[in-house]
Amino acid sequence: MRNLFLGLLILAGSLVPAHSGGSDLPEPDRVDAYRQRLDEITPRYLETLLVPGVAVALIEDGRVVYTGGYGYADMASKKAVTADTVFNIGSISKTVSTWGVMRLVETGKVDLDVPVERYLTRWKLPPSQFDANGVTVRRLLSHTAGLSLHGYPGFGPNDRLPTIEASLKGAINSNQKVDVRLIMEPGTRWKYSGGGYTILQLLIEELSGQSFNDYMKAQVFRPLGMNSSDFTWPEPIKVRTAIPYDAWLEPTPHVLFTARAAAGLHTTVKDLARFAAAGLKGSRDGNGGGGVLKQSTLDLMFQPAENSPNYGLGYSVNSRNGLVTVGHGGSNRGWQAQMTIAPKTGDGIVLLTNSSSGFGVVNALFCDWVTWKTGQSLGDRCKQSIATVMRAQLKKDRKVAEAIALYRRLKQEEPDHYRFGEGELNMLGYQVMGRDDVDGAIEIFKLNVEVFPEAYNPWDSLAEGYMMRGDDALAVKHYRKSLELNPDNRNAVEMIKKIEAKKK
Repeated sequence: MRNLFLGLLILAGSLVPAHSGGSDLPEPDRVDAYRQRLDEITPRYLETLLVPGVAVALIEDGRVVYTGGYGYADMASKKAVTADTVFNIGSISKTVSTWGVMRLVETGKVDLDVPVERYLTRWKLPPSQFDANGVTVRRLLSHTAGLSLHGYPGFGPNDRLPTIEASLKGAINSNQKVDVRLIMEPGTRWKYSGGGYTILQLLIEELSGQSFNDYMKAQVFRPLGMNSSDFTWPEPIKVRTAIPYDAWLEPTPHVLFTARAAAGLHTTVKDLARFAAAGLKGSRDGNGGGGVLKQSTLDLMFQPAENSPNYGLGYSVNSRNGLVTVGHGGSNRGWQAQMTIAPKTGDGIVLLTNSSSGFGVVNALFCDWVTWKTGQSLGDRCKQSIATVMRAQLKKDRKVAEAIALYRRLKQEEPDHYRFGEGELNMLGYQVMGRDDVDGAIEIFKLNVEVFPEAYNPWDSLAEGYMMRGDDALAVKHYRKSLELNPDNRNAVEMIKKIEAKKK
């Protein structure tokens, strides 16, 4: 089973010792020294972690103090990443879209705690055993509305996009159909739902009388000076967009979305840094909001919501080494990104990559930045992923047996140097499967089951591998094992039904 959401702090390994914080240098010199450090370490990360390019922005005291690029926007032409290179930013789109929703709240057009369906005419939630009146704007923003549809795979650049209504009814991809519906009682617990943000996209269109993109341009982008941001993909944006790459440094088709509020924003690191800084005091007249939102609104958005300990309204909320941060991570095919700000200190960092495996670089640079800001290391959470080392081996010779042997050797000889968690092997297995090597993926998943026999997800992924290979009996067997370990695994239930229906 894939994990489609990468949250705010997806922490990966440092490849070089982190710079110690607490410098006595004057602030401009200290920032300049860190910029020089970025120039030194970032190319090494890109090369070692198999990522073509990254754009970086630093925010200090509510001001953007540095934007720059490293590596390639297009590896074939050697076109460099710059601060003006356009990226898709995945789920960070949700945070930006939240500002559009909160504009409606501030102008009195939306009540956070009114059932969202009172505002909608073009679509309604399907009937269910749960109370649809509990699906409020506040709960949609905080992922506590009890909805289905975790994330979106996206459409190809030449596909015809469905309407918002069709998307909500299940048209999320040319090969997949998953509708947005209630699957638990609203307000009872946190469950991430990209589908909830598609409802908010519809809400904005219905109440504003504009397309979602036009509304966001008028209400958020233009006031903040985000002139290179668009929820569609017009030609002026398209020609500046980096080429997206898969985990093996091969170009992958650009993804487009009907669910733009959830995953569809195209922007530059320069624009996204402006947006991030607008959430900090000192960004304008000593208050946050950049003239778009009130400080009191931001304070509400940055607070964990009810039954949502690490998520506010559109923002993840975390505390690391005494540094409280808010922001979001983003992940689509060919893209990985992260935006983090510290409201109390006015600091922040924005990282955008054009790679499906870009989180390795994102996390390494994020860890280094946290150490620079706090003088403390994030420790185990910043160890290098074993999947990255194995993928580099596979990139060289495609021999899965050699990669597995490398895993066993490093786990025995250097157990404290890498992250050996089940998620690392699971991720690598799907990357191998995406390379059209189902047999190789199965071998990776088998290793994961061997190492983590009590975890349900490795069994679920191994079952999927067998199903992809056409071994339905083995697929059902392993899905049943996954269900034994986790009776709430709905994916296993649905896959077993699908296989058994095929037999009939």
